Amino acid sequence: MLTQNQKQILELQDNINKLALREERYMYLGLLSEYQLQPEAIIQKLEYSKLNPKQHFLFKRVLHGLNMYTNEEQQSLHWDKKRRIKKVWKRGQEEVNAWKQVLCNKSAQKIFSLFTNTRAGKLLNSLSIDEIDHSYTNTMSLKELGIKYEDLILFYMSKGLLPRNFLSVK
Repeated sequence: MLTQNQKQILELQDNINKLALREERYMYLGLLSEYQLQPEAIIQKLEYSKLNPKQHFLFKRVLHGLNMYTNEEQQSLHWDKKRRIKKVWKRGQEEVNAWKQVLCNKSAQKIFSLFTNTRAGKLLNSLSIDEIDHSYTNTMSLKELGIKYEDLILFYMSKGLLPRNFLSVK
């Protein structure tokens, strides 16, 4: 049986490990700078399932565009509002596609780093991981790339598609 002191030490160590993994994850995803801008009290609570209705609505509107509205609601929207929603949704999709390509390039770079002695290996290793093709649509799902909705929220905030104060919106 563990003593109370031992339990507290284990919980503290578990929390430290979670924070280290979170920081490493955001560094890999390229979101560390956005993660560090948020106050610790807010960022610790960032969980998709715990968003308030306003936050949920804003996020879904950027993620799904007009598809989040029913046909009747779409008919009642002003034409200019529909145009703005489509514009933000389209930009969001383009940004996510580019981000997915960069993440795939990072994963491929790890594999290509095994082949350093051949001419083809040296050529592949010399390619930049930030190079993207806007005409190519990455069809990998967010789940396959290990991207969670929490990561997507931070990404959209960093790109200006969600407001900077999104995590404190009531």
